[in-house]
Amino acid sequence: MKPFFVTALQAAKMPRWLLLLMCALYVVPGLVGRDPWRFEDAAGFGVAWTMSAAPRGLADWLMPNVVGVPMVEEGPLPFWLGAIAVRALPFLAPDAVVRGVAMAWLALFFVCLWYATWLLARRPEAQPMDPFGASANPVDFGRAIADSALLLTLATFGLLARIHETTAEAAQVAWVGVFLLGCALTLERPRLGGALAGLAIGLTAATRGLPLAGALLLAALLLAARVGAFRLVARPMIAGLLPVALIVSAAWPLALSTAGEAGARHLAGWLAWNRSLVSGPTLDTVAYAVQNVPWFFWPAWPMAAWALWRWRERSLEPALAVPGISAAVLAIASVLSPRGTEAMLLPLVPAAAMLGALGLPTIRRGLVSLIDWFAVMTFTLIGAALWAYWIAFQTGWPPKMAFRAQQSVLGFLPSIDVFEVVAGAVVTLAWLALVAWRVSRQPRAMWRPVILSAGGMVLAWCLLMTLWLPAGNHRKTYRDVAQQAGLVVSPRHGCVATLGLDVAQRATFAYFGGLRLDDTRGDCEWLLVADRSNAPLDPAQASGRWRQVWRGQRPVDRQEQFRLFRRTAA
Repeated sequence: MKPFFVTALQAAKMPRWLLLLMCALYVVPGLVGRDPWRFEDAAGFGVAWTMSAAPRGLADWLMPNVVGVPMVEEGPLPFWLGAIAVRALPFLAPDAVVRGVAMAWLALFFVCLWYATWLLARRPEAQPMDPFGASANPVDFGRAIADSALLLTLATFGLLARIHETTAEAAQVAWVGVFLLGCALTLERPRLGGALAGLAIGLTAATRGLPLAGALLLAALLLAARVGAFRLVARPMIAGLLPVALIVSAAWPLALSTAGEAGARHLAGWLAWNRSLVSGPTLDTVAYAVQNVPWFFWPAWPMAAWALWRWRERSLEPALAVPGISAAVLAIASVLSPRGTEAMLLPLVPAAAMLGALGLPTIRRGLVSLIDWFAVMTFTLIGAALWAYWIAFQTGWPPKMAFRAQQSVLGFLPSIDVFEVVAGAVVTLAWLALVAWRVSRQPRAMWRPVILSAGGMVLAWCLLMTLWLPAGNHRKTYRDVAQQAGLVVSPRHGCVATLGLDVAQRATFAYFGGLRLDDTRGDCEWLLVADRSNAPLDPAQASGRWRQVWRGQRPVDRQEQFRLFRRTAA
């Protein structure tokens, strides 16, 4: 590897207030001021809310479900955290509390990623050359690399939307951060670091299953076997890691095995789901990766690729080996998935960001300029488009833009919230100031190539979650239609059977409509049916005779409708 030189000016400390502000503007918007959104977000909330209510007692805590429908493809851990918080804060709306827990694990992820990168980058083998004693000191160099890793994480395209959901996939990213911190800490405090990595492995098993936990365990064992610095502490590291990983991983399955026949069935379903996670690779997996990896990991992947090439002769140094080996085994685990999903790519983001940050001190000026100008053009255009369509939506001019905006949120009446407009304007001005600072001053700090990408992503997200949040919430929530059904079926009318509802619909109709959904009984007075317009369901599939008393739908989805039936005398 060619030597490189980093001055104290290049390792200049990024203002803490700026870094913390960017993280806050990334974490909070999208997790406040909205309802549980359709699909995965509403389903994840439904599991936590069902646990907190626990109509079946301990069984609801041991066997994740959404109002009685088993969720064998989910570990219970993130929903335990949400349910405990709901129980502890009964004076707050349950959906807001669950999203607050999601904020907490996102903040935990950022903290773990920063400290893991800092611990590795300040090590002697990661330091730049210093022939004249003028190079940055190890602490400052490590801090600059850690700041860059965090900025790269904020800038990663594919992470943004999924990390703001109340799902197991979003929580899993935090446990990967804990694992990386445990591995980095092992080199200084082997037993404690090993125990922390083992804890992350156990938390992963209780969140996203055994294959991903096995991948992290394999990464830790490969570090202990192949990397010289880890071989020196391998014995205390493994002594701390294996017992903790085994105990935490086995706790929930053992509890399920003692929960009678229902627990045994749930455990069998969960194990079958774990086996299915490694039943690939398939053409679908490969095609999905080819189509989505380049944009999902932008701008981290070109910098990570450069770091792997630039450090190729020192690939077994801890600073490169920890994220590199972790990324490799997690990539193998994702390829073994039978179908391509964003969930299989999310655990790779922390390691990719760490690798990308390590490439920054030696990155070519041309690539820096390419990424910078791509960020300036892309996010300026996105910001301008979001403002232009919002103005058209509010004023009706230009007519074509106003029509397109209205079509995307049918049934929503434009309104202006002064706070949201002011917040959007402030973030936009901050973006313009950041661009002006970057262009006019040409800062030499190491983190300069990624601050525009991170700032642009924060800009786009804040505009979406301020100007467009009411309209987006209207588009993605079932609140109104669920409350309409709830007015027809008052709680005193007993249980409601269902037909065709997915778990997200089930969660939101039970939560917002107050419906007592129960498919285990055959004598419910009410039947709620979810139809697609091209394939309506026949209520005769449910035993009994039924009379339709209500029909409703969300204005933004004309293909989906809900019908409510009442049982009639035979």
